[in-house]
Amino acid sequence: MKYQNPTNTEQIISYLDRKMEYYKNILELTRKQVDIIKSDNTNELNSIITTKEKYVKDIKRLDELNIKIQEEMISNQKNLILDKRFNSLLEQLQSIITELMHYEQDSMSVLSSSIDDTRAKINNLNKRRRAPQSMREYGIRPARLLDILH
Repeated sequence: MKYQNPTNTEQIISYLDRKMEYYKNILELTRKQVDIIKSDNTNELNSIITTKEKYVKDIKRLDELNIKIQEEMISNQKNLILDKRFNSLLEQLQSIITELMHYEQDSMSVLSSSIDDTRAKINNLNKRRRAPQSMREYGIRPARLLDILH
């Protein structure tokens, strides 16, 4: 088995720390996102989405720059699992990502319901507008008493 030197372990932990910071920032923004969706503040929502996209790009860039560290993690899994700091970081990262997924699902649900409500309002307004228009276009007149009796 390959010996895990302390420098590599420190590099791996540093990499995971940086990655976790990005995910924490995304999580904070995602927590705010649900309230912003409910408040219909599209400018702030766009700002949050843009910032989250920036963090995701930063995570991808971090991963690309640290391919050797990722390979080291894969090749020395057994030794790293014994390291308490490594395990702790992985557990924290996993819980952050899980929480992030739940908030994102909630946001999508709120956004979907908001879209459905808006569609219903638009359809209702269109129905109100179309009824008088159709009466004018087709020459429909209100029923007379004589028509009702027959």
